[in-house]
Parts: sequence; C-alpha cells; structure tokens
Amino acid sequence: MPVISRREFLKLSGGAALSLALRNLDLMLLDPISVDNPLAAYPDRDWEQVYRDQSRYDSSFTYVCSPNDTHACRLRAFVRNGVILRSETNYDVSRYSDLYGNTATAHWHPRGCKKGQTFHRRLYGPHRLKGPLMRKGWKAWADDGFPLLDAANKSRYKFDSRRAAPTSCCR
Repeated sequence: MPVISRREFLKLSGGAALSLALRNLDLMLLDPISVDNPLAAYPDRDWEQVYRDQSRYDSSFTYVCSPNDTHACRLRAFVRNGVILRSETNYDVSRYSDLYGNTATAHWHPRGCKKGQTFHRRLYGPHRLKGPLMRKGWKAWADDGFPLLDAANKSRYKFDSRRAAPTSCCR
C-alpha cells in the first residue's frame, strides 16, 4: 500500500472539496423564485413558544439589594408560582430619593451587580439557612442574666458545642 505524505493528503482533500463546490455552483446560480405573498405560506413557528414560556412570570416586585456592600441597588424580581425566577436592574433611579431628598442621576445606570441579580438563588439553594443561627444554650444564658462565661458556664450553657438550635419551626 503506497504511503502518502501529509502534504499530498491535504492537496487531494482540497482538490476534492473544490470539485464538489464547483459541482454545486449551479445550484447557487438558479433564477430567483417570485412569490406573490411570502407571509401566506409562513412556516410553523410554534417552537418559539417554549422560549417565551421560559421567561413568562405571574407578578413582579421591586426590592433593595444590599448584600454586604453599601450601594443599596433597587432591583425588580419576577415571580412565577411563588418562586423568584430572575432579578434585573430597575431603571428608576431618578424617581426615588433618600430621606434628605437627594436623588441619583441616570449616570448610575446600570445599577446592580451580578451578585445582587443572582442573590435569589441563595433563597432556594440546597445550602440555605433553614433555622435560626443561635446556639442551643444562649437563651438559658440570657434568662439567667448573662452570667460570666468561665469554663464551667461555657459548658453549662453549651457555648463550647457547635450544635444549632432545633429547627422544628422551619422546613
């Protein structure tokens, strides 16, 4: 079996591709078809409804997002079936003001970072908090008048354990 080099292989495959392109050239040179009304036979586009349904929402509300920064951006959340689908920037910076009447300008747009716009995912995520973050013995320590936390009291009020309070009130 004869061995061909890489260069010869590329020449042969390029020639084959060129011959196929020239053979199909006559398809591109066809006369245009004249259609009286192209919308009369418009193709079925029901598949687009799937994409419209993905962004459909029941209601929306605005809220102020301040996760560990000082911007306090106003965002709009879109809700379907009681679950927030997405958040986006609410472009109304010039319509609200602080207690002193100060307003921002349109130069603040777009207001809202990706951390704030995706913050709603933490509400429904698997690692969300489902109960209060309070140590089990804290309430007893407070009810006893906040006695000094020496080694015995730390053990008595369970300040040396990492157990959380029971979460029977939350799901």
